[in-house]
Amino acid sequence: MAPRDTHPSSNLVNPTGLPDPQWYSHGISIEGAGRTIRTSGQVAQRDDGTWPSSVAEQIQQAVANLEKVLKAAGAFPRDIVHLRFYVVDWDLSAANDLVAPVLALLTDKYGSANKPLTTLVPVPKLAFPEAKFEIEAIASLSSASISTPTVETDVVVVGGGFSGVMAAYELNQAGYSVILLEAKHRIGGRSRTQRLRTNPNAVVELGATWINKKTQPTIYALTQKFGLQTEAQYTEGDQIYQGYDGRIYRCNMDQAHNENTQQVQKFILLMAEAAEKCNIRLFDEFPEEEDVTLAEWVAQKGLADNPAVKATCRLLCSAVVGCEPEDVGAHYFLDYLKSCCGYMSIVSEGDDGAQSLKIKTGTSSIVDALANTLPAGSVMLHSPVDSISQYAKNEVHVTTSSGATYKAKRVIIAIPTNTYTNIQFTPPLPPTKKALVTRTKPGIYAKAILTYSSPWWREAGLVGKFESVIGPVCFSWDISDLSKKQYSLAIFIAGKVASEWHKLDELAREEAIIEHLATLVGENSSLAAKARNILEFNMVEWTKEEYIGGAPTSALGPGMLKKFGTVLRESVGSIHFGGGETAYEWKGYMEGAITAGQRVAKEVADELAAQPQL
Repeated sequence: MAPRDTHPSSNLVNPTGLPDPQWYSHGISIEGAGRTIRTSGQVAQRDDGTWPSSVAEQIQQAVANLEKVLKAAGAFPRDIVHLRFYVVDWDLSAANDLVAPVLALLTDKYGSANKPLTTLVPVPKLAFPEAKFEIEAIASLSSASISTPTVETDVVVVGGGFSGVMAAYELNQAGYSVILLEAKHRIGGRSRTQRLRTNPNAVVELGATWINKKTQPTIYALTQKFGLQTEAQYTEGDQIYQGYDGRIYRCNMDQAHNENTQQVQKFILLMAEAAEKCNIRLFDEFPEEEDVTLAEWVAQKGLADNPAVKATCRLLCSAVVGCEPEDVGAHYFLDYLKSCCGYMSIVSEGDDGAQSLKIKTGTSSIVDALANTLPAGSVMLHSPVDSISQYAKNEVHVTTSSGATYKAKRVIIAIPTNTYTNIQFTPPLPPTKKALVTRTKPGIYAKAILTYSSPWWREAGLVGKFESVIGPVCFSWDISDLSKKQYSLAIFIAGKVASEWHKLDELAREEAIIEHLATLVGENSSLAAKARNILEFNMVEWTKEEYIGGAPTSALGPGMLKKFGTVLRESVGSIHFGGGETAYEWKGYMEGAITAGQRVAKEVADELAAQPQL
């Protein structure tokens, strides 16, 4: 069955500034309807390995270490519901040495004290011979948190995808205080690395997967910075293609359309040439007469009556932006291709392809590494933003659904444009920004991972690419990791095909994918039996993901890019806009999200630096 974000999940917490625990973790955050945080026992060891000498000093240091762990998990002392103390050779006369620092921890700046359950356990010794005191905590956060004091910071970043986390990272590196608010229980946005149930040492990607060393230098540089190992996409073998008439071919794509090959190649050539002419930074240059839907653009070229061309166009459009040619503006689609280094880049692997390299530990490793550089307490999960109010220059108030409030000099919005409507803006967004937000079309997308006990397609001389204009399998790639004995196919379902497939119940959706794959390899063949013999099935329907609502991006209709293209990135007072959709290059990809985060962070940093210092 599919892993769901609504299931309780856990995240281990290991903040910087504490000794490396080596074989355990400092804390764990357990998230479901609410959130429970448990910590390991915290002793007084400092980051450099030294210990305070007296019991009183050890208590103070251990309490400080505990607070770091709680903040790293997104909790505060007010959220503690139970404290447990272990004291070597306990003597009641030393009670004040214990009570004073603990009470200071539990009392906020307004004098309000939290009074959790406590347990004191006298012990003859602790695990470390130097240790004289140990403290552990349980904290609880719910969706109905009590009103809390406003937290002040330089910048609030709304959205914990790649763009938001990168913006927070850049601003923190520049010396500004940042709070990042993420609505879901995890960061990463449309990147979601999943550990297999049948092989816990291996991971698969339910979201963003590939990078390129040459054409996506920013994200590749991050993998090198954080020591993440990459692996080239598998490219050996034949592919399977199912045409508009249902016929199935085992061959190269150039051979798949028979008598229609010339017309299809003409369409691809015209599209590639038109994309190359696009100026991705000056939208007014696009020809007015061609600023129509992609379907109408194909008709203008005299190719609309060719069924193979129509099928190819539909498959390509849904694969690239998750929408149908009748819904997407030709200008937007061609601009998208140009921003991603052209048609061949988008559809291919190898040194120049968008599907060039995979990250061994998963794409989530990148965003996690960035977030781990932020100070403890900077990233707040389960924090959907309800309202953003601008009261004056350099004063923006942000309120989450739990009632938490933040006061910032600047706010960065780094969420999909189709989700802006979840936030109440005061004053309202300008008409042009509202028009853009309400008219973007989130891609209809799902991704299923079929995991097997062996790479049977490779053994049969297949590369793992299955394409169909009929569906539900629209296209696929082999995402195996032989070193981990992980053998998987990533199946994509997109556009109108996905809309119809979404109407099925969960079991029927799974069966439809497996049976279509069996059909593509020969319904009654030995390969079909192998295709049906899955070890594990995982799936994410990105269209149904709360706070995201689609993938890989949000598309624009005809005329909208020329009219609103610059509006995407325009700030509104002290509110600035990031997110992958605002990227000039590599929209819908991690590279675009990262560079958009860098751009908006620099924009904010420049404005903050220009403000007079009081």
